[in-house]
Amino acid sequence: MKVTHEKARKVLTKVHGFDSLGEGKKDTVELFNRIPCIQVDPIDAAGKNHDLTLFSRIKDYRTEYLSDLLYEENLLFEYYCKMLSILPMESYPVFRNRMEKQRNKFSSLFKKHKEEIDHIMEILEDGPISSLELKEMGTTDTETWRTKKKSNRLLRGLWLSGKISISHRKGNRKYYSLPENVIPERILKKDITGDEETKKRIAEMIVSSSRLVSPSKASAQWNSIGNVTEITEILEELKDDGKLLSIEIDEWRGKLYAHVDDKKFWEDSHELDTPFVRFLAPLDPLLWNRKLFSCIFEHEYVWEIYKKKEDRKYGYYCLPILYNGEYVGLIEPYKDDDVLEIKNLHLFRDVEGDDFGIELKKELSRYMDFLGANDINIDNDLHFRMDSTS
Repeated sequence: MKVTHEKARKVLTKVHGFDSLGEGKKDTVELFNRIPCIQVDPIDAAGKNHDLTLFSRIKDYRTEYLSDLLYEENLLFEYYCKMLSILPMESYPVFRNRMEKQRNKFSSLFKKHKEEIDHIMEILEDGPISSLELKEMGTTDTETWRTKKKSNRLLRGLWLSGKISISHRKGNRKYYSLPENVIPERILKKDITGDEETKKRIAEMIVSSSRLVSPSKASAQWNSIGNVTEITEILEELKDDGKLLSIEIDEWRGKLYAHVDDKKFWEDSHELDTPFVRFLAPLDPLLWNRKLFSCIFEHEYVWEIYKKKEDRKYGYYCLPILYNGEYVGLIEPYKDDDVLEIKNLHLFRDVEGDDFGIELKKELSRYMDFLGANDINIDNDLHFRMDSTS
């Protein structure tokens, strides 16, 4: 099936739910049935990536929704899928396969530090702990470890291998508990999937989250699975199983794959519920393959957070702006106490009429509610420009 850029933009906007927002905690957890992998990132300029991803799809989203679903109701859990991700609890048996492999990887570490591991597992019997409770362990002399703190590395190894689970967080600090205190018993009793089935299940989760994927040009998207050849074979198998569709897009070389649940949208004509403005998280599933996003939405997105200030073209933490399904610009927000600051606004397209301004104000108002901001400050030197490169 071959489609135009315009058609692809409409379909992706529709199937991601940007034009018709869900509402409440119930719709938040149901969203994970459709978009089962949301990337976690700790940076908080004006909302963390995982929260912004949900905010763009849930009308009244609050961070408490996600916290409750993760740590109170245990309907979600954290593990590596597309990097560190939030995942539906029902998928836990799939990732136990990966945890078993991590146990083999960390076996020498666990043997070397058996006394410390035994101590950690013993005190976990009394309740959740973080690295703060293990300060006496000191540092390690292992040069390859990313941190010298022995407690952090041991806790991370135990977590990756499934011997402990994330119980809750305070800020970005993780607290760990025994799996039986976090993972429902019925989930722990389920069979662990085999290697090949695990890869297929994870690949389908990635497709479901992005809604349109390429096996190439996005290595981080597939870091849990393998190289381009392996990914292509798995996607073809899923297509043969009737779970995926093949899609061709103008000016994109190579096959693309969409989830079969979206077939009616790719085959038929569907109009968007307009008008609306949405701000996308920098690591939104729609942006996992930035080359594909740039091809379809006809303008690049570059996350400049790791660039030096003098090398940035747009700003430190810019969010893509969708207007009625079109990528029209970037906004750079920053929350300072209870004030939402807008440091930059870049428009790539000539947005005609008053509707864009009206919808932008509506979305900024909704954004303030989400952030708990009482006021908004728009920089007097706001960089508002038309970009001729679109």
